[in-house]
Amino acid sequence: PEPAPPPEPAPPPEPAPRKAPPPPGSQCEGCKMPLVNSTSSSSSSGLCVPCRFKNANPWIPPKKLLCWSTLKAGAPNKISLPIVPFVEYRSGRLMPDHILEVRCLRVDAPEWRYELVHSWPSGISIFVGDRRVLVKKPDDEHFEAPGPLNLTPWVVRKPLEVNQPMQVKVALSSTKSEIWAIGFVISVPILRDEEVVERVIQLQPPLKDRMKLDLERVHLWVMEHRPDRVSKKDTLRCVEPPVLKLTDCTSLLRIEQAARGSGCEHLQCFDLTSYIHTMRNIPPKHAWCCPICDKPAPLHQLRLDAFAQSVIDSTAANVTEVLVADNGKFEVSATEDAFQDSSDEEALKAEQAAQSAAAQSAAPPPRPAGPQLTQAELQQAALNLGRAFGAAPKVTVTVSAASPPPEREKQPEKEKPKKRSRSPKRGGQESPPQEEPVDKMRAWKVLQGLEKPIEKPPPPPPEKRLEPEETRFGWLLDGAKCSLCSKSVVEKGGVYCGRKRATAGDYGGCFQAICWKCMNKQRDKIGKIKTTKSEFASLGPDAWWMHETCMTPEDKKDYFGEDEEEEREEEVKQKRPKKKFKEDNGDKFAWE
Repeated sequence: PEPAPPPEPAPPPEPAPRKAPPPPGSQCEGCKMPLVNSTSSSSSSGLCVPCRFKNANPWIPPKKLLCWSTLKAGAPNKISLPIVPFVEYRSGRLMPDHILEVRCLRVDAPEWRYELVHSWPSGISIFVGDRRVLVKKPDDEHFEAPGPLNLTPWVVRKPLEVNQPMQVKVALSSTKSEIWAIGFVISVPILRDEEVVERVIQLQPPLKDRMKLDLERVHLWVMEHRPDRVSKKDTLRCVEPPVLKLTDCTSLLRIEQAARGSGCEHLQCFDLTSYIHTMRNIPPKHAWCCPICDKPAPLHQLRLDAFAQSVIDSTAANVTEVLVADNGKFEVSATEDAFQDSSDEEALKAEQAAQSAAAQSAAPPPRPAGPQLTQAELQQAALNLGRAFGAAPKVTVTVSAASPPPEREKQPEKEKPKKRSRSPKRGGQESPPQEEPVDKMRAWKVLQGLEKPIEKPPPPPPEKRLEPEETRFGWLLDGAKCSLCSKSVVEKGGVYCGRKRATAGDYGGCFQAICWKCMNKQRDKIGKIKTTKSEFASLGPDAWWMHETCMTPEDKKDYFGEDEEEEREEEVKQKRPKKKFKEDNGDKFAWE
């Protein structure tokens, strides 16, 4: 019989099903708790109602949310506040640097703009015990407390009531379709904008993760907005290449910390510090919205753009715009130079002149010294003060007939202030030469790799600089200094060591200036070849002289001449002594 087939191996166990991530908007972005229904959550801001109370005002951060409750219209709402841990036992008041605030917001806000902003209903009354601390009547246009209510002055507990909660009553009048909530928050003193910026930076994920996500977002955005893929329907539309501007749209300054909203899809960013400073006193209609696309951008949804920040850090301070490709490459497309205007200096001078004129006019003129009165005159003046000190003494002036009346000194007319102008033609600085405009579309296509870059023509060869001709040969000019004694000479007071060779066209000599006195005295430095003033003048305008050590054999031939050299050789031969033979004493040869 045939053997039985081996049993089939058991199938591998099925892996446990992975839990799917929660859909977007089902978790609170602040406390990570599930958002149950629309009455207690907000899908636009991504926060539950307690987190909306806490993040309503980032400049007054909450230390603890004591309690919150939805309000019922037409019925008293009683709320007990557990403020015992924050009340001092001896004084019965809140601890120093603590504030108790009452914040109210609409749960079912009609727009996301009003979800994080405090607002009061049309009619509301708040009682602390039996004392009314706030009242707002319907259609009250002169309501004086639009912001949160500070309950700190009313937190005064008696010694026997320190350990008891604080009772608050709230009466509401609104339509039945509106859902309102009230919260009581213990907060700390006001923070500065820089501290809020630091809080946002601390909430950011690591740089590598942000850079990876930003590069993917840049790739998708550039591919959707490529100008070379425009359909026929959009042929009349003005299409520009993808650019990233490095100036903030609110402050118009260079971006220092690039940021955007988590729901923003655009490439452009804004400055984080300018954005937070603007949101501090902005109306609720525009609060916490992106200044570029008007989408929600609350504090917990701000993201630092790693790609834009890398572009800002790697470019110069005067760069205002860059072209961006889908692979993350960029190229500078616009710069801005600092404008220098002379009107600032003119304004400073005018201000200094005005201050000096005001100081001169403010100083009182010196009074002339009055005549000294005797004791009798002082007694008479004391009897009748009005006549003595009121009547001015008469001064008689005698004017001769021949003398003409004194002429008044002509005061110099004040110069009319000149109108300041920014035009360089009216005294301002000349504007720098403008560079040729950059063809952004072509530059982007080159950056994207669609076209080849234009080959620039090779630079022209550098021009050969003509060396100035040497003039240090022949006579010394007036004022020239001798190279040996360093004394100035008059015209033709010496000669230079040098010449211009006619055959080779170059120069020879050491170009030292030698006066006639040194020519005669310092023989060890001059050498054997010397000249005199009369001899040099007899040689004509092309006369020259050189040290013997500076002369070449050709220079010596040109200096002495060929005939003179032959004569000198003959003279040397003649001066040589002839050899004398000794006379024989009779010893001769046989043939003599």
